[in-house]
Amino acid sequence: MKKGTLILLALSFIAACNYNVQNEKDIVDYTAKGDSLVKITFDTLRSTLVKTIGGKGLAGALRFCNTEALALTSLYASGDVTITRVSDKSRNPKNELSVLDKEQWDKYKTLVAKNDSVKPIIVIQNKEVNYYKPITMQGMCLNCHGTPKKEIPENLLAVIDSLYPADKATEYKIGDLRGMWHVVFKQKD
Repeated sequence: MKKGTLILLALSFIAACNYNVQNEKDIVDYTAKGDSLVKITFDTLRSTLVKTIGGKGLAGALRFCNTEALALTSLYASGDVTITRVSDKSRNPKNELSVLDKEQWDKYKTLVAKNDSVKPIIVIQNKEVNYYKPITMQGMCLNCHGTPKKEIPENLLAVIDSLYPADKATEYKIGDLRGMWHVVFKQKD
């Protein structure tokens, strides 16, 4: 699907949302809405990152993420919907866990430790519907989030250190819980 079509689909999807949660069907609907927004956002991030790696290499991709990842993550957001990625080991301080995020993070960590499946979670709080979905580590991501001097070469470590002096987002293995998507739907009265 072309990017313009995806944007139009996402915007019409957001415009059609009814933000009042009344019953179990509403929870299912919000889960579907969150799934759709995460899919389109992830597809946009991934395709843009792959294209950047192809043209500018991994160091160029790190610089790109430093300046553009937050904007791309919120590309399909609106006044009533926010889309973020959060983690307990963030690279960017803007992606750190809030108190509510930490509660969901701990649930996911417990499930992962038990080898249970992890699914989206809906939390309703303060006239907001919060959708969470886990992000697991994939092989390609180890180039920048794996073990320093093993998967992450020294030249990339220097770029990471220069762009993210307080970086905590390394030492991951394939399949690790890397972060969470957090979509917030503000409820209308």
